Amino acid sequence: MEPYQKVNKVRLKGKKTREKILKAATRLFAKYGFAGTSMDDIADMVGIKKASLYHHFPSKHDIYNELINQTLKKIIEIFRVSFSSGDIIKDARNFVKQIMFFIRENEEYVKILMRELLDENVPIRKLAQEYVPQILSFGSQILEEGKKQGVFKKDVDPIQLSITLTGAIIIYFIFRPLIEPFIKNPMSSKAISERISHIISVILYGILERNGVDSAKSKSHSNKKSKDKESE
Repeated sequence: MEPYQKVNKVRLKGKKTREKILKAATRLFAKYGFAGTSMDDIADMVGIKKASLYHHFPSKHDIYNELINQTLKKIIEIFRVSFSSGDIIKDARNFVKQIMFFIRENEEYVKILMRELLDENVPIRKLAQEYVPQILSFGSQILEEGKKQGVFKKDVDPIQLSITLTGAIIIYFIFRPLIEPFIKNPMSSKAISERISHIISVILYGILERNGVDSAKSKSHSNKKSKDKESE
């Protein structure tokens, strides 16, 4: 084996170990919180010595910061990708869809965020100060552009809208044990899609100007008819 091949093999092994560490830490932080999880716990779950764990991450804070950074960066990327077609109504629908399915696939991240926020965890508050303004700024730009186009109502407050939308999305996952008696298999694609439709109907249509509502419903009806024809 050539020297460069050995180096690549070592790097690949190191990358895989790092991913295993982050995966184990995610499960432990979600279940026990930041304070309730130790480096020993993480090393034991991964099946490595603590010295090896410290080789990849100098401290528990570094692991935690990496997890939260990854999550918030993905959310920002979903924003950017979703709002790229120029059709704000279509993009807004797509954003709600993408973020709902992202959370379903990464539910433990939500548990970590909520647990640490309730515990007034300092690390997450510092990260929130870095990323939340970016998310709000991006959302505000979209809202202002929609107002200029005459799509969104002029009196819609971006901060209040962000809080309302975030609550409508997050609460579905946090309250899952409470809604299971009323919604069969709430994490199924069918149930998630129904939730997405409800959020769009109540929140998105609620901030549209009258002509925007008519246009959105017309497009929605047209898309439904097209799908119905395809299924025939």
